[in-house]
Amino acid sequence: MPQDRTLSILCTFNGFYRPSDGGYGGTMTYAITSANPDMGAIVASTGEIDIDNAPAFDPSVYNARVDITFTLAGNCTLQNGTVVPVSWAPDLSGDQGAMVLMDVDQNGNHSHPAHSDDVEAKWIAGNRVEIEVDDKNENKNYYYRPGIVVPALNNYYISCDPPLVNRQTTNK
Repeated sequence: MPQDRTLSILCTFNGFYRPSDGGYGGTMTYAITSANPDMGAIVASTGEIDIDNAPAFDPSVYNARVDITFTLAGNCTLQNGTVVPVSWAPDLSGDQGAMVLMDVDQNGNHSHPAHSDDVEAKWIAGNRVEIEVDDKNENKNYYYRPGIVVPALNNYYISCDPPLVNRQTTNK
């Protein structure tokens, strides 16, 4: 029976204090750490994942599903210059979960959570989150919103919104 394809991504977060509003923000860069089978350069450093650009695969070995694992690294520099660790938000539910999956409408807006029949997020061991992209609606794009918390700031929540392009052609 064909198995799911896998994609592992390192998410490196650089958090900082924003003097303009007294809050905190950050940037995230993304890099593929492994893929099975090889998926080429389908992840941009900005976090956009374009599954449609993956090379063809052997359908007798792999199915159309892609299990994407995100591992978090990085830190946040506080107002006083102290550098502290960050972690994924503590759960996967609600508006401030570790990995909120957002539907994208025809106007490009991404304001409501994706339906669990299309995509699913779950915790796995350690500081990692996994998204399973199902092929039930392969013409649909999503945004995944990684939720970061700064434990030293009473779990101050920061999010990023890169796109996940899930268009699929034969054996891609």
